[in-house]
Order: sequence, then structure tokens, then C-alpha cells
Amino acid sequence: MSLAACLLAYSMVVAVLGPPLLTRATRSGAAPRLAMAAWSAAMGSVVLSWALAGVLLTADLVRGWGRLDQLLAACFATLQAAAVGGYGGFLQAVIAVVTATTVLALAVLAVRVGAGVRRAHVHSRRHAEAAVLAARGAARGPGGSVVLEVEQRSVYCLAGRPATIVITSGALAALADDQLAAVLDHEHAHLAGRHHQLLGLARALARTLPGMRLFTEGTVELARLAEMRADDAAAQRHGGDTVVGALLALAAPGLVPAPALGAAGVGVADRVERLLFPPASARLRLAVLLGGLLVGPVIATALVITQSPLCITTLG
Repeated sequence: MSLAACLLAYSMVVAVLGPPLLTRATRSGAAPRLAMAAWSAAMGSVVLSWALAGVLLTADLVRGWGRLDQLLAACFATLQAAAVGGYGGFLQAVIAVVTATTVLALAVLAVRVGAGVRRAHVHSRRHAEAAVLAARGAARGPGGSVVLEVEQRSVYCLAGRPATIVITSGALAALADDQLAAVLDHEHAHLAGRHHQLLGLARALARTLPGMRLFTEGTVELARLAEMRADDAAAQRHGGDTVVGALLALAAPGLVPAPALGAAGVGVADRVERLLFPPASARLRLAVLLGGLLVGPVIATALVITQSPLCITTLG
């Protein structure tokens, strides 16, 4: 039970302190891939801590059935709580209810997140099929893309099998050849980096837990950083000025469905400024932050294994 308490305490610290620290560290957009890893590690470590805590609470309930009053007293003794035997069956019932509620909450969270990811996948696939159907009979666009006869200027990609890049006729008319090539590389970077899957999971968590800043703000930041990462991939081949020109050409409101990632869909002004005036490197700071997030559960486990007075459980 002490290990479960340590994991829950760790998750609380990350959930409360993580958003402001991560926002400050990743605001400039330096090293976007590493910044995305830091946000993902924070979200993932919190969810993993909850899952492990639920498993451990269940194991403690089964192992300590009939002597849960001693288990609870030992657990809270290190925290100087007033829990000494004498609660009997009532305490046992309380712990059983708490454990069952925790496990049920985690199960509901898993089901809702899974359903959200599934809906996003189905929506993406159906939109891709609709785009291909709408363009049937027309020649494929550059790079095997699907061209829609729409005046609005939009370029976006949809994950699936196969993945689909959609270009409107308005975008084709607005982009020069080198800009079009940069935009296509931008979209291919999204697909290669599996940004759709990452953002789909983050959005599902944010919808399921709308009161937690780590997931709501983290989803927004991940979307912004994913665009910056794709910008960098395109700029490496075509130059930053070409990517900036393409972003400005597509900056007018476009037709981008919810599960898609569009070249000019998020934070165009910030991305243009970043490409024109690259921020100072923040790799070391992000690496330290990422390392701290990844070793949190390991430290919690080590505290119990080494019988640290911070997290110790003994049964008499």
C-alpha cells in the first residue's frame, strides 16, 4: 500500500507542477521532438502511476484480507497518522470500497480513452475514404495526394491504411512548386512521426479528464509542437524561407477536419517567427526535465525496496 501511496503522490506532483514547468520549458519551440517527449512522458507517467497504484491496491486487498486494520495502521504510521487496530470489519469494508472505487475509476478511464481513440480513428478513416471518393476520376495530385475541387486553401493528412494527404485546388493554385514540395514533406513528417496517434490519445485523455491541466494544456502544446517538428523536417530539405512562404500562402481559414493535421492549422504566427528567428537550444534543460519525469516511478519503487522511512510498510 505504501508503494501505491508513493505512486499516487508522484502523480499528484506531476499533475500539479508539470503544466507550468513544461509550458515554460517548451514555449519557445526549441527541440520540438524532445519537447513532445517531455509532455508525453508527463502524461504517460501519471496514467501509468494510477494504473500501477490500482493494481497494487488490489493486490494488498487480496493479500491482507482479514488484517487490513494492521496494514492501514502500518501504512500510515510512517506519516504519523492516528490509525491503530480496533477498527475491525468496518475498516476492512472501507478499504475494500476505496480499492474497488479506485479500480473501477481506472477501468472507466481506460474504456473512455480507448473509445475516444477508436472514434478518432474511425472518423479519420471515413474522411479519407470520402476524400478519395470525392476525387474519383480525377488524376492524383503531387506525391499521390488526393485533390479536392475546393476554393479554400488547405493541405492536411489523415492517418490510416493507406495514409492520405488531401490538397484542395485552392491550395494548389496558391503554392509555388517549391512551397508545395515543402508542404508535402511537412505532412509526410506528421505521418512518419505518428503524430495522429499521439494527439488522438492526448485528446481522448483531455476529454475524459477535462479538469486536469496536464492533459488539456498538454494536448494543445503537443499539437503546436507537432506542427513545429513537421516544419523543421520540411525546412531541412527546402529551407526555412520556403516553409514560411508556404505557411503564409495557406494562412487563410481552410477546410481541416478534426482528426487531420494541416500544414497551417495551428499557431501559424508563432511558427513563422520561430522559423525566421530560431530560438536558443534548450536540449539540456528538456533532457533533464524528461529524465526527471521518467525516473519518478522508479524512485518511488526504490524507496519501498530500500525500506526508506518515506515509504515503508510493515505488518506485525
